[in-house]
Amino acid sequence: MSHTLGLRPEWCGIGRPLAGYLARVSSPDAEHHAHHLHLPAGAHVADRRGLTATGAVTIALAMGFVGAAIDVSTGRGLRTVFAVCFIAGSALAALLAHREDLKATVIMPPLTYCVLALIGAGLGRTEAAGSFVKTQALELVSALILGAPVLYIATGSALVIAAIRWRSARP
Repeated sequence: MSHTLGLRPEWCGIGRPLAGYLARVSSPDAEHHAHHLHLPAGAHVADRRGLTATGAVTIALAMGFVGAAIDVSTGRGLRTVFAVCFIAGSALAALLAHREDLKATVIMPPLTYCVLALIGAGLGRTEAAGSFVKTQALELVSALILGAPVLYIATGSALVIAAIRWRSARP
C-alpha cells in the first residue's frame, strides 16, 4: 500500500509509525470501517471525570455566544447579558474541567473574549466607516476597552475557582 501512494516509510524519516499506520489503513477491516467518522484521540470534550480543556473552551464559547447573540439582537454592542453569560461560562469551565486542565481554564477567558468580541462585532450593527478589517479592528479595540471589567472578572473567577480546586485536591 505504501508504494501505491508513492511513499516508502524509510523515505519519510519516521519509519515504523508510518508503516504501522499504512498497514492498518490497508487492512480489510479498514474498508469496513471507512464510513465511520474517526476523531483523533484527543478530540473528546468530556468524560466521567469532567471536561477536557477542549470541552471547557467549548462551554465558555457557547455560553458567551448565547449572551452575545442576545445582546446584539436587542441593541448595539455587547452588554449585560453577554457579561453575565461570559463570566458564568468561564467560571463553569473552571469548575467542571479536569484537574490537569485547570491552567487552560485560567488562560482561556482573554482568548475567548477576543473571539466573542469579533463575532459580536461581525453580527452587530456598527457605525464605523471603512473596510471590513478596519471596522473589526475598531470594534475589537472598543470591546476590549469598554469590556475590560468583564474580562477581569471572568479571568479572576476562573483563577479563584481553579486555585481552590487545585488546592483542595492536593494530598
